[in-house]
Amino acid sequence: MSIHLMCLTSDGGVPIYSKKKGDSENLPFSTTASLNGVHMFCKSQGVDLPISYLEDSMIMWKEYEGTIVMIGIARDITEKTLRHLLDYSYQAMVFCVGIQSIKKIKNIDRFKRELKNYYPLIDQLLEVVECDLFRYVDSVLCSESMSMLTKLNEFSVQVGSPFCAILVRQRVACGTEGWWDLDVIDRKLLMLLLNASSTIQQDVPVYLPKKSPGIAYRFISIPLTQGVSICALCGAEPPYDVLQGLSQQFWMSELDMLISAEQNYPKNFPPTVELDGHILGFLLLNREHAKYVMCRAVQGTLSNTTGGKHRTGTLVSSGSATHRLDILRSFFHQSVDVMEDTLREGDRVINLEQYWCSDYHKCHALIEGNNVLCVLYTSAIPTHIMRIVTQKTLNTLISDKDVCW
Repeated sequence: MSIHLMCLTSDGGVPIYSKKKGDSENLPFSTTASLNGVHMFCKSQGVDLPISYLEDSMIMWKEYEGTIVMIGIARDITEKTLRHLLDYSYQAMVFCVGIQSIKKIKNIDRFKRELKNYYPLIDQLLEVVECDLFRYVDSVLCSESMSMLTKLNEFSVQVGSPFCAILVRQRVACGTEGWWDLDVIDRKLLMLLLNASSTIQQDVPVYLPKKSPGIAYRFISIPLTQGVSICALCGAEPPYDVLQGLSQQFWMSELDMLISAEQNYPKNFPPTVELDGHILGFLLLNREHAKYVMCRAVQGTLSNTTGGKHRTGTLVSSGSATHRLDILRSFFHQSVDVMEDTLREGDRVINLEQYWCSDYHKCHALIEGNNVLCVLYTSAIPTHIMRIVTQKTLNTLISDKDVCW
C-alpha cells in the first residue's frame, strides 16, 4: 500500500503540505504541479474530474471552499477509503484553524504556521487509514458503564458542559446525551487528537467542523486513573487546573469502579460475559450513535502465531490477533457495508445477513435494528447454526442493563 496526500491553494496551486505513507518515492514538484494543472484545466472547462484510474493506482481530486484542493494518489486501498481520507484531512484542517481561515487565505506562510496542530492529525490519519472505520467511533462495553454514566451526567451539570465522555484506553465507555448528539466527524476528530498526542492531558482550542466551524471550543481531557480519562468540551472558563481539581475530587470515591472498567481491556467487553467457543472475534456496531466495539481475543490471550488448537481439540488456523481484526474489517467493508449501500429501501436495509466461508474461518453478519454484529468463527462451526449463535451473541452483548450501549 502507498498513499500520497497533497494540499494546494486553488487559485495558484501553491503547496500547503505533502505527506506520504508506504515505500513509494517522494513526488517531485513538477508532478504535483501537473496534477493540479489537470484539475484547474477541467475546472476552467466546466468539467468535474473527481478520480482517474491508473494501471495499479488511482488519483483523486477534491476542492473545498473554493480555496484549497486535496489530491490523493493511492495504491492497494479502496476508492471509498481514499475519499474518506481526503474528506477527513479537510475536516481536520477546519478542526484546527476554523472555517474562516480556510475561506480567506490572505497569507500562505501565516496559514501554514497556523496549521502547527494539524500535521500530527494528518500523520495519525495516514497511520490508521487501513484499519480504521471512518464512520464510527471506537468504544468499549463495560458492565460499569451505566453507573459511570449516572455520575458523568452529574459531573456534566457541575462543570457546565453537556458534551462529556469517559474513555477507557482511548475508547468511549459512556457519554452524555450531548456527546452522542455531536456529529461522528466531530467525535472522530476529538479522538484522533487524543491518539495523536503524546499525553492524555489536554486543553486545546478546537473548531468542530459540523457543530461549530467558526467558533472554537476548549477540548479538555483529564486522566482519572492510569487507563481511564474524562473529556469534555467547554467554554473559556473555568481554567484547566480548576477543572482538574474538581474532576479528581468528584471521581475520588469512584476509583474502584473506574479501575474495574479498565479491566475490560483488551477484550473490550465484560469478563463475566461468556460467548460460544467457536467465536474468534467480533465487530459490533451501533449505527444510531455511530460507534463500534471490536474484539479479537474472545477465548483469552492470543499468541502471534498463525494457528492453534480450539478448546474442543479441533485444529484450526485461526491467525494472529491482528490478522483476525483484518478479517473482520475486510468482511465488514467488502460485504456488509457494501450491501447496506446497495440494498437500502428508505431507512430499511433489505438484506439482513451476510456469510463468508473459507478453509480456515467463517464469518457471519446480522443486522438487527440499529445494531450490526459481524462474527469471526472457526471453520469447525456448522454453517447452518451460525445464525443462531450470532443472534444469541448479539442478545448477550447488548441485553445487560448495566452496559451502556
